[in-house]
Amino acid sequence: MTSSASPARGRRRAEKAPRSVISPTMYRAGGVAAALALAVSGGAYAAVQVTGPDDAQPMTESQARLQDIADTSAPDVDVSAPEAEESSELSVEGDQSSVTTVTEDVTDAHSSSQQETDSLPQGQTQVGTAGVDGVSRVTYQVTMRDGQEVSREVISSVVVTQRVDEVVLVGTGTAAAAPADAPAVSSAPAAQTAAAGTDAASAQAVARSMMGSYGWGDEQFSCLVSLWNRESSWDYQAENSSSGAYGIPQSLPGSKMGSVGADWRTNPTTQIVWGLGYISGRYGSPCSAWAHSEATGWY
Repeated sequence: MTSSASPARGRRRAEKAPRSVISPTMYRAGGVAAALALAVSGGAYAAVQVTGPDDAQPMTESQARLQDIADTSAPDVDVSAPEAEESSELSVEGDQSSVTTVTEDVTDAHSSSQQETDSLPQGQTQVGTAGVDGVSRVTYQVTMRDGQEVSREVISSVVVTQRVDEVVLVGTGTAAAAPADAPAVSSAPAAQTAAAGTDAASAQAVARSMMGSYGWGDEQFSCLVSLWNRESSWDYQAENSSSGAYGIPQSLPGSKMGSVGADWRTNPTTQIVWGLGYISGRYGSPCSAWAHSEATGWY
């Protein structure tokens, strides 16, 4: 006989929550997390989790502890690496540069040439045009770097003294063929011509007798008188104690007149011949020389 099932036997056992299957690996991970949590000091503290530049929310205590553990367990970072890289770059200090202006007088040396003339006896020489070195006043812009000049550029240049090339006349004629208006120095004894110019009046007479050979008239002679009155008062022994200029034309230095004659210290005619040649070569005429002297105080 079949007995009827009891109520207890007919009922199903109450269902429990299904067990989770946890692998050994998960157990170990949980243990490590727990150990890390215990490593943090038990004191509760506030922490902030930054999620953006304008949005900051407080972290829970557990989050803060885990964050702290993560920070301390993170591998060390060599913060000096960027500095080391930067220091390895080539660093050049700025150059010590300066720009200044310098003014210098630059000399342009004159040249010399010979010119034949039948107005002088064969073999005789005479300075037709006295040579004068040119002088220019030049201003430079100079660039200095670390005490050394690296460049200079001309800013301005002003001619102070015009260069005049010397011309020496070389005689090809005969003594009889010499022109009647030739300077007395070429035919008269040196003592006689020297005596003729030892005073202002006779020196002016000697100069006037020579001016026709340059094509100059009386108007040029009056300029010459004014010019050499200012320079020496027509004194053949006049000497400037400061500069050393000498004689009637105040040649500087006086030895330049040696190109005409070795007696330049004592012979007024020698001085006058040189002086007229100098004026002709440099200024073209006594009046031009006088105008320059009026403007500058020298010629």
